[in-house]
Formats: sequence, structure tokens, C-alpha cells
Amino acid sequence: MPIYQYEAISSTGERIIEQGEFSSPVELYSTLRNQGYLLIDYKKRFFSNIPSIPKKIKRLELAELLRNLALVTRGGIPLVDALKDMVQSPGMTGLRKIIEKVIKRIEGGELFSEALSHYKTAFPNVVIILVRLGEETGRLDKTLEDAAIHLEKVQEIIDKTKRAISYPIFILLAMIGALAFWILYVLPKLFELFKSLGLKELPITTKILLATVEITKTYWPVFPVLIAIFIVLGFFSSRNEKLKFLWDNFWTHFPIIGRILKSSQLAFFFEYLSLLASSGIDIIRSLEIMEGAITHQVLRHGIRDIRATIVGGRNLSEAFKKCTLFEPFILRMVRAGENSGNMPEQLKILSDHYMEIVNRMVDSIAKKIEPILIGFAGMIFVIIALGLLGPIYDMMSNIK
Repeated sequence: MPIYQYEAISSTGERIIEQGEFSSPVELYSTLRNQGYLLIDYKKRFFSNIPSIPKKIKRLELAELLRNLALVTRGGIPLVDALKDMVQSPGMTGLRKIIEKVIKRIEGGELFSEALSHYKTAFPNVVIILVRLGEETGRLDKTLEDAAIHLEKVQEIIDKTKRAISYPIFILLAMIGALAFWILYVLPKLFELFKSLGLKELPITTKILLATVEITKTYWPVFPVLIAIFIVLGFFSSRNEKLKFLWDNFWTHFPIIGRILKSSQLAFFFEYLSLLASSGIDIIRSLEIMEGAITHQVLRHGIRDIRATIVGGRNLSEAFKKCTLFEPFILRMVRAGENSGNMPEQLKILSDHYMEIVNRMVDSIAKKIEPILIGFAGMIFVIIALGLLGPIYDMMSNIK
């Protein structure tokens, strides 16, 4: 958007010289007029000392802003005054520049939701929708608080998912590193020693280890290439929908990690859907919003099929069968919600259920992983021990 440096004067004679982003001189003139200023002069600038607007705002920072806005608007303070006070508050470095622009747009005649919609990289679609709903119903304070709670829960789901996944990945990488050290550095030196001692007939376990060492020494460049290909596929999968579908489907069926990812995605889905349903948004519109908010392509395709099925005249429980991620338990809960008429409560129960699964997996992931890792490490240790002790035993026999 073009940057204009302008000079204006108020009805009381106050003169200001500032700069800002406007689509055209017409927008600049109308914005200043709505604020009570008369445009005197302006010029277009190619460079500006205006701090750039951050592309991403932390969820918890945004949740704090929305919660504070809910409190002050509930207390009867005008929205613009509340926003101006928050601009002066410490700890708002990421949001301050955006809030200043939102204030200018509101003073220029836009609604709060309209002003937020210009900065969708900072404000999620659900926040804009809830703000618009609050404006229409006159309960802006409630919808702002609902949005804040939603963002905090989403962040909690993400944080716990990361913690649950990081442990097995760290342990796996540590074991691979230790095994690579033995195969590439320790074992070759020991086998050279055995050869120098003139051992001709080696036990079968030693031959297996020796073959593994030789293959690894010969083809070790293949492993970094495979890892690089895997990383590149992960990067490009975010840009290609079909590739991302395969990528997400792969991780969804991956042992342990897949269960964590699936539960966290379902917790997010039902948390989001219960919020929209309890706010009075119809299911078709809710699913349309969800399709744009979900990044997991398997679940996203399922939402698309669900929406198409409902548009075709089926009920929600029948439509949910279209998604392969949904378990029979989900279908029973949704059917119960349809029969009782308390669908938002049933969706909230499902959200809490899958959030509890994520919590349990975070707490018990070490206990579940440790037996597998100990068994795997023990098997490797036994093979290495037998492969090394066999030649040593033969040497001792020859000495006798």
C-alpha cells in the first residue's frame, strides 16, 4: 500500500504532520475528514520510517489483547478509547502498529470487524467472525472473551503436542547418533585389530557386524541425501495440496506420533466447531470456516466431504462417516447431540475428550516409549556384544 506524508489541520487550529499507508489520496482525504482534520498538503513517499507490520502475532499475546478488550468494553469504555489505552501499554510490541492502524480505520468509519479483516495474518478468521457476531448481537464483550479462550486452548493443544512429539524424536535421534558412532568409528578399529591378529574364521554375528560396517562405510553418503530429500518433501508439502495430503496421511499412521497428531487435530477441530456452534453460526458456515482454518489435509478433505454431504440433505452424523479420522465414538456422540438438541455441548465433550488424550500421552509418553527403546537398544547391544566377544573368545582359546 502506498505511503503518504501529509499535513492537516483540525477545526481548533491544531496542525499535524504525519505519514501513513493509504490506498489513494481519496482515502487519505476521507480518513482525515472523518477524524475532524482538513488535508492541507501531501506527498507520496517511496521509503518510510514506519515500522513494518509483523506478519505473525503470538496467539497468547492476541488472546491477552482480546481478553483486556472484553473487560474494558464490559465496563462501558468506548472501544476506540480502550484500543488507544492499549497502544500505550507495555508488552504490546507486536500488536501496537496493527492496533494503531485499526484505530485509524475505525475512526475513518469502519466497524471493528471490518478494520480487523484488513490484517488477517495477525487476526485469525474465527476472531473476525466472532467480533462481527458480537457487533450484530450487541455482546461484543462476550464474543471477545470467547475468542480469547479459544486462542488459549489452541495454543495449549499446540504446546502439548510439541512436547509429546519432541521426546520420542529426541531419543530416536540420540540412539541413531550413538549407533552411527559405533558403526563408523568404534567397530572399524576393532575389526582392524582382529584382522591384524590373524583371525580367519569369524563367528556369524561378527560377520554380520563386519558386513554392516562395510556397507555403512561405502554407502554412508546415501543417508544424508535421504534425510535431505525427506526435509525437502516436508518443505514442499506445505505448498502442494496433494503432496501435503500424502505427508499428513503418512504421519497420521506413524506409530505413537500419529496418535498424538490425530488426537491434537481432533481436539482442535471440535474445540473450533463447538465455539462456532455455541455462537449461533450454522453448521454449513462453520464447516466452511473450519476448512480454511485446518492445515491437516486429511482432516481438511474430510471436512470438505462432510460439508458436501450436508448440503446434499444428510444429517451431521451421517456426514461425519465421510471422514476416515472419525472414530465410532465420535459418530455416537454426534448422533446423541442431534437427538437431544445439545450439539454444542456434545462437541465440547469431544474436544475435552481428545484434549485429555493429548494430556495423557504427554504425561505417559516416556513410559510407553521406554520399553520399546530399551528393547531395541538391548537387541543392538546383544548383537554388538556377541560380535565382539566371539573373536575375543577364539583368541583366548588359541592362547591356551
